[in-house]
Amino acid sequence: MKLLIDAGNSRVKWALWDGESLSPVQALPHADLGQLAAHWHSLAVDAVLAANVASSSVRAAIADAAPCAVQWQRAQPAALGVCNHYRQVAEQGADRWLAVLGARQLCAGDVVIASAGTALTIEVLTADGDYLGGDILPGYRLMLQALARNTAQLDRAAGQVCDFPQGTEDALATGVVDALCGAIERVVRRLAAQRGQAPQVLLTGGDAALLRPHLPFDARIVDNLVIYGLANVANGS
Repeated sequence: MKLLIDAGNSRVKWALWDGESLSPVQALPHADLGQLAAHWHSLAVDAVLAANVASSSVRAAIADAAPCAVQWQRAQPAALGVCNHYRQVAEQGADRWLAVLGARQLCAGDVVIASAGTALTIEVLTADGDYLGGDILPGYRLMLQALARNTAQLDRAAGQVCDFPQGTEDALATGVVDALCGAIERVVRRLAAQRGQAPQVLLTGGDAALLRPHLPFDARIVDNLVIYGLANVANGS
């Protein structure tokens, strides 16, 4: 049994993997990381695989609470049939790479992976196993926070997404969702133009369900794609 850990910018998520199936994913916000040891101390695991894109203090908390030494994952030049074309592989977030590895097990063809969390990351993977890179931009709440902090009159709750907003609250919600969905659409169009066919689209992250209704093509939501990537690494190691 292996403990798989995804330490993101706001929460730490984990699940157990027996080589075939995942246990239900659990999560704690960073403010509650002192509770990790209570969740993990009695686990009978022979390995811990983790990805951390949060601070060094989050990494230290995980290492202290883990029931055995943590195998920290990093982006690699190649793994599991995927070739990484990122220019500086060492600077790439492990979560982005693992999401790509998770997607490869779910999609055999060209695929665009959009992870909608604190940030929105958009990754491109071809049917040939070439990971071409992708985009990073602020997520839904970060965009709203930027407007609230840097403008005089936009520190207010977002409203509803609509075709033609006629109020400031709705204009905020619609503008941010349009920006996020527009970025995904542009990447999909570029890949389709290069490859001559429309790719599959996977959405993951806490805001995946928020974005999907506003995309003009089918998109499949896959929760916890990074943890699926960790499971694939565990099976391949």
